[in-house]
Amino acid sequence: MKLTRLRTLGRVEPMGIDGNPEFSWMLHTSARDVTQQSYRVVVSAAGEPVWDSGLVESDVQSFVRYDGPPLRSRTSYAWAVTVVDNHGSAATATAGFETAIFAEDWTALWVESTIERPVGDGWGHGTQPPAVEFLRDFELRSPVRRARMYATALGAYRLSVNGERPDDRELAPEFSVYRSRLYVQTYDVASQLRAGRNVVSMYVGDGWYFCPVTRPLSHPLRDLPAVLFQLEVEYTDGTVDVIGSDGSVMCRTGPVRSSDLYWGERYDATAVVSDSRAISVIDLGYGNLVAQPIEPIRAVDTIPAVEVRISPSGDAIVDFGQIVDGRVRVRIDAPAGAEVALEHFETTTPDGEYFNGTLAGQKDVYVSDGSLAVYEPIFTFHGFRYVRVTGLDRVVAGDFEAVVLSTPKESTGTFESSDPRLNRLHENVVWSQRNNTMSIPTDCPTREKAGFTGDIQLYTPTAFGIEDVTSFLEAWLRNLEADQLPDGVVPMTVPFTMLYESLSLRTSEQFGTSGVTGIAGWSDAAVIVPWEVYQATGGAVILERSYASMKAWCDSVIETARSTRGPAEIPDELDRHLWNTGFHFGEWLIPSQHQQGGDWENTKSSAFYVAPFFGYRSLDLFARAADVLGRVDDAAAYRAEAEATKAAIQMVFMASDELPTSLMGAYVLAFAFGLVPEERRGTYAARLVDLLAANNGLLDTGFVATPFLLDVLVDIGRADLAIGLLWEDRKPSWLYQVDQGATAIWENWDAIDLDGTPTTSSLDHYAFGAVDDWITREIAGIRAAAPGYKDIVIAPRTEVPLTFCARTLLTPSGEITVRWTADSLDVTIPPNTTARVHWRGLVHSVGSGTYHF
Repeated sequence: MKLTRLRTLGRVEPMGIDGNPEFSWMLHTSARDVTQQSYRVVVSAAGEPVWDSGLVESDVQSFVRYDGPPLRSRTSYAWAVTVVDNHGSAATATAGFETAIFAEDWTALWVESTIERPVGDGWGHGTQPPAVEFLRDFELRSPVRRARMYATALGAYRLSVNGERPDDRELAPEFSVYRSRLYVQTYDVASQLRAGRNVVSMYVGDGWYFCPVTRPLSHPLRDLPAVLFQLEVEYTDGTVDVIGSDGSVMCRTGPVRSSDLYWGERYDATAVVSDSRAISVIDLGYGNLVAQPIEPIRAVDTIPAVEVRISPSGDAIVDFGQIVDGRVRVRIDAPAGAEVALEHFETTTPDGEYFNGTLAGQKDVYVSDGSLAVYEPIFTFHGFRYVRVTGLDRVVAGDFEAVVLSTPKESTGTFESSDPRLNRLHENVVWSQRNNTMSIPTDCPTREKAGFTGDIQLYTPTAFGIEDVTSFLEAWLRNLEADQLPDGVVPMTVPFTMLYESLSLRTSEQFGTSGVTGIAGWSDAAVIVPWEVYQATGGAVILERSYASMKAWCDSVIETARSTRGPAEIPDELDRHLWNTGFHFGEWLIPSQHQQGGDWENTKSSAFYVAPFFGYRSLDLFARAADVLGRVDDAAAYRAEAEATKAAIQMVFMASDELPTSLMGAYVLAFAFGLVPEERRGTYAARLVDLLAANNGLLDTGFVATPFLLDVLVDIGRADLAIGLLWEDRKPSWLYQVDQGATAIWENWDAIDLDGTPTTSSLDHYAFGAVDDWITREIAGIRAAAPGYKDIVIAPRTEVPLTFCARTLLTPSGEITVRWTADSLDVTIPPNTTARVHWRGLVHSVGSGTYHF
């Protein structure tokens, strides 16, 4: 037996954490029926033990909490875990982590630029102010044993020491709720330092903080870039120098003449670096500073250009063959003063012309100084497959590569089948997730780049089948809690920004309410995301940390139902249990409704059932979470509220053999949330089947109902219809997108028409990619029978049109593998779990190991 995949707070050897860590590990062995009998964790610093868990008789192997004395700031720790299994085998493995600088140890001062920022219109390329470079000179003795830089900024920065970058992170600090959670980065800079004079530089572009579309809700907001950094140098003789930002820092502008996350960057290689000038020392305090809890944004892949096309109008268009989130690295050989423009976009028109269907310009400009250069923007990113290039005499594919940016996360699965289109669908889901999990979970990397709460609450189970998003979503949930309003309302995006606050206030007013109100299927992320993270990981600690936020949201739903009056025909005693007022997106993007962003009237066609149905779902899941945590009183109270809501829904919506709507999503959600009375199951199932038949066998569900559609069809005994919908290739369907050349998941079912004509929809939204979770559970047959996959069901559905299917899935206990053909099934079950394998009408109960049926 060996121990593998040691993690601290879900990360590998993290440098710069605050709070108490949690540890996890996996058992690796070729033996069968292996379970962990005990573990012992010892944490030490400088070789001296600081905490010993003692021998713990338990099979727990993740979310093991440190329970020792408070950790020290800026300190390296090692930890070792020893595990004994049920066969008497023992193994030990070690890992490490390092704490960040704690608030009480800051001595550096916040410093702010004094360079006047020209006021642009906020929407046009080149109107944004230039990036500002902050510099400080300092002297060092030698030799250096250890050196750490702790830094953050208002704006997005790039750090260098003596002209060298200490790591490859991009766009720090990441997008967060800055007023209460401004991330601090920790760097090892020992190799960049030298005896004598040194220079630290922080080059700061607009980033999320100053971008007009992502401007945060912080009061008061600053109008000028600012930085905070503290360098701590330990010499070999044990002495320490501390160099921090203070009044000696200078600032200047350089070649980045403007930068915007949406409109792009203008880089002028001919620009003269401005004279350095003094900065202002400001007092922003340290109360909102937290150690960065996720991996930094990095280049996770590079993709060479596939070809260069010349459009009918004569444009040179570079095709990378794949929609990505990132930017272009290009080799430029142009005369001095030439402006090379790179305009990024997702798809062409049918005749191969440039088409930008977003509100974002996505245009980078490089002004040449006449020398051969390799240019890659610093302070922006784009969603694109194609780039229109102007300003170069000769455009050669070999000069271009796409740099893919994301928050790195460990891959948790692979999928392969005998159907290339199904394989491509899976790849599209993988790409949309990678492209939309940079810093926060976003809806698209082009026109919005926003943390829409609805998208991620629907997609969370699928996300875990692609990457380990535990720490990523944990960090986002802390941002959600920070943005939650005092009345428990969760906004439509997290982080909540000025733009979406304005949108929320306008729509609220149009629907007869005031202020920022909760939105069904979006705000419910406060309850649904923690619950789904718990289901995927088995970590009840996730529920503990989110408990207050979950409860506040449920209280908001209850209070809204009680204090606002819905349709007059609903009796008061029922209406008080129904969340049925205010603005809601409804199902959003139901094909037959032709919904588009801003077409608010069409949301009413589905909002009237989506709101009370999701209100019930939040109350029900929160009662279950309270049960898990042993909160007996809360579990009883909120279960009673959920049951009262369910009873009211059944009396108002389900008093007859048809729901008061012909939208199939209403039936889907009613079944999915367990709302259908037993006596109505047969008639409602028949009605759903009839609606599909009346729609020529095509789905007609939007964002919030589609993830449940195929499961509901299986539940009502019509797996054949679910399989048919998955393999459907008429519009709207998943394989229609594949057949139209999609390389990511579309926002809208009809984003590209049959003749290739694109609409203004994004071609890179992951929400409808939630079908990949169904493929994993039903086609590959891997299901969790208990939170965290402690108990597993393997039950592949072999009546599908495949000759083989293979899936791997990394769970908290290890990797599950399944490969089936018409004649055989091969399965690997990880240690510390049990499984029930369904094959050819028999059920086999097995422990860990590899099995052939």
